[in-house]
Amino acid sequence: MRARGFVKAVRDRRGEVYIDTAVGFVAAMFAVVLALNVFSFLTLKQDLDYCSKQLCEACCSSGGTGEEAERRLRELGAETGLSPSVSYEGTEYYNAAKKTVQYGETVKVTLTLETHVRGLGIVRFPVILVSSHSGLSRRYWKTGD
Repeated sequence: MRARGFVKAVRDRRGEVYIDTAVGFVAAMFAVVLALNVFSFLTLKQDLDYCSKQLCEACCSSGGTGEEAERRLRELGAETGLSPSVSYEGTEYYNAAKKTVQYGETVKVTLTLETHVRGLGIVRFPVILVSSHSGLSRRYWKTGD
């Protein structure tokens, strides 16, 4: 008797199954879009971390945040396709005009990338990704340098 009641309830729904299926499909597609967005943010963050680590390494090796750092940033931008904004924080310059950092002093590089959530059509939700690395300058600057 219970089996008949179930069959009768399924037959009496008249198209509700189609609506339930459509709503379920739309919800599943939202879940897929959300998963793809999370994955794309993870890869962007990984690329940004790579850039900040490499830029910090270049700054520490050259002993400053001047021309060598700018050249390396352009190379990294061409390699990864990213164009983040750069700031150097907590860096005490030995020569501020040449942007040199004395041996053993800290160089901190912070990269900021503004992006948005993709896959939602015309709706754009801004997302800001930040990556920073620090290191010690490996170059000694003499008074005449």
